[in-house]
Amino acid sequence: MSGDLAGLRRDRTKASDRMNELATAARGRSMTDDEQRDFDAAASQVTTLDAKIATAEAEKDRTSTTSIDRTDASQIARLCVEGGVPNMAATLLAEGVSLEDAKKRIGAAGEAQKLVALARRKDASIPEDLSATMLADGKSVEQVRAALFDKLVAGEEKTSISSHVPAAIPAGPTASANSMERELKRAGLKKDA
Repeated sequence: MSGDLAGLRRDRTKASDRMNELATAARGRSMTDDEQRDFDAAASQVTTLDAKIATAEAEKDRTSTTSIDRTDASQIARLCVEGGVPNMAATLLAEGVSLEDAKKRIGAAGEAQKLVALARRKDASIPEDLSATMLADGKSVEQVRAALFDKLVAGEEKTSISSHVPAAIPAGPTASANSMERELKRAGLKKDA
């Protein structure tokens, strides 16, 4: 890639030199049709080469910042497997994150998975892959926690809660005696009179 970039820069210098040469030759007079055609072609070539150079430099910068050495790559893959998020390894390696950033993101993913597992104990309708989906959308662990809290609260609001004993159930000594008689009859220890 660097050889290509050096070649592009040499070609651009040649085209720019040709433009200067034509402009210097026509100093004090108008360019001839052939000189103008050559000048326009060289100017077009400079513009095209500038775009190619910019693209090549951007690609060089991208590959240099996203490249990970093999040791870090293997550690990231191992951490993903140990952290219970093996699918995350490909994403982290493709992004070229550092080992420290990978540890943070793997830890966050593990924490989010634990939160979802705990919430699923209370509400099985919560999708198992909710943590992966939310993390892929760029949500933080705190945002996953808040979303789970909102889901659980919404489920709790559907359940009616009463702090008093319903009036339909009789209470007191008469109710207790009636209950005891029913149990004795059921056990066959007392016969109907």
